Amino acid sequence: MNKVSKAAALLALLLALLPAISSAKPADPKGKLVYEDDFTNGAKSQLEDNLTASDYSRGFHPPGVYHIKLAKNNQVEWSLFPKQSYAEFSTSVDLFDFSDDINSGSVSQGLAFRAQDNDHFYAVLIDPRTGKYAIRKLDGANKWTDLVAFTASPLVKRQKEVNHLRVDAEGSNFTVYLNDDTLATFKDASYAKGSQGFIVANIDAKEPHMHFDNIKIYTTDTQSASQPATLPKTGQSQPDLMLPFLLIALALLFVGVRIRRTSAR
Repeated sequence: MNKVSKAAALLALLLALLPAISSAKPADPKGKLVYEDDFTNGAKSQLEDNLTASDYSRGFHPPGVYHIKLAKNNQVEWSLFPKQSYAEFSTSVDLFDFSDDINSGSVSQGLAFRAQDNDHFYAVLIDPRTGKYAIRKLDGANKWTDLVAFTASPLVKRQKEVNHLRVDAEGSNFTVYLNDDTLATFKDASYAKGSQGFIVANIDAKEPHMHFDNIKIYTTDTQSASQPATLPKTGQSQPDLMLPFLLIALALLFVGVRIRRTSAR
């Protein structure tokens, strides 16, 4: 083999190895695992559970998944965890399309994060039918901005295959992984901290039925920094126990005063 042939062979080998080199698995998440859920117990997450809602169906069902099912074209809906708010985090979740008809129309699902309220957050969307993904920002009611417009990627698994999505946030820097490979990075400083949840965006698919499972959240936040300032509109809030305790204390105080007055007579 002459020098030219050897050089060509070496170049071919390097090109063949390039995908393996560039697709190294991401590093382990930073921080502490603070929440994980396989949705066998719906009460744990406190996500909204309303399978028969007239606007869109969302909630839990066997074998242990959370779902969002839409009924209209050009419809976007989401459900936010009422007690999962973080600044620095690494969140992963399994996504899959469980619709009756998966061969027509376009629909995407993914993670919403750093939600300030129901009208301000980021979202990563994966479309298993077209093999595309997008990164979007909601900055007011129906005011969507594309941080990364829908882009085709060979990392997106198709049809009913499970896509494993992970989003890492450090300050204004974000890294998105899909199926244990780097999908995209972006930078934005609009929202420094907020709630997380699941989102589905339908274009023209017929009654898309999207599943979410096996969420894990790691964070380097302190405990106080992880608590949401206000609860989002979706999800069920915990009962406020302060008022009952206050009423009991007042009742005990009243009884004590009555006893002292009786003793003094």
